[in-house]
Amino acid sequence: MTGPAGAPAIPAPGFADPTHDAQRAFRAVLDALAHPTRSYPLSGPARSPAALGRGLAAVALTLLDEDCSTWLGGSLGADAECAAWLGFHTGTRLVAEPADAQFVLADPRSLPPLAQLRCGTDEAPHRSATVLLDVRGCTGTALFRAAGPGIDGATGFAAPWADAEFLPQWTANTATFPRGVDLLLVDEDAIAALPRTTRLHAVGPAPTGSASAPSASTRPAQEA
Repeated sequence: MTGPAGAPAIPAPGFADPTHDAQRAFRAVLDALAHPTRSYPLSGPARSPAALGRGLAAVALTLLDEDCSTWLGGSLGADAECAAWLGFHTGTRLVAEPADAQFVLADPRSLPPLAQLRCGTDEAPHRSATVLLDVRGCTGTALFRAAGPGIDGATGFAAPWADAEFLPQWTANTATFPRGVDLLLVDEDAIAALPRTTRLHAVGPAPTGSASAPSASTRPAQEA
């Protein structure tokens, strides 16, 4: 049985153990934000919508609720099952414009320009948007040097999801601190973060085949 536009009448289950699983996912999010560019393991529901995937589903179940607004981009926005699943499990309010959203769920192709998203104010920087970026299967060769709070000195950072337009946008984003957008980079079973305090400098394209393989600074950390 299906609902409107082909969405299942009864969405697939969320976390098997909602309290424990949400706590583990929240810890991974916090660790990723505290240690930018470092990857942390993430466990999501086994039967989440395919457009969402396990990783994004886990973060959505952990961060979204009925008090927040969410915009879905690309295949996420076009997938009725995804919208129904998020509405059923989180109660989040879906909005038509990314500028109106507290949370933006997108893949690299559908990510709006960062300057078009909510960046907060100097008095209330927490009113900015958080991007949950689906980086599954990305194969680009962007390589950056990252520095800032939570990073010991500077570290190499392979970003196979980043295109040529990303670095100028990110540089402008960090320049607005304390305002600015934060990014959560979500793979199927791992999460990393780029908070607005992280500064990036281009190193050049990563050697062939290395962009998708974690470097020493981005290998998944052991789960606590």
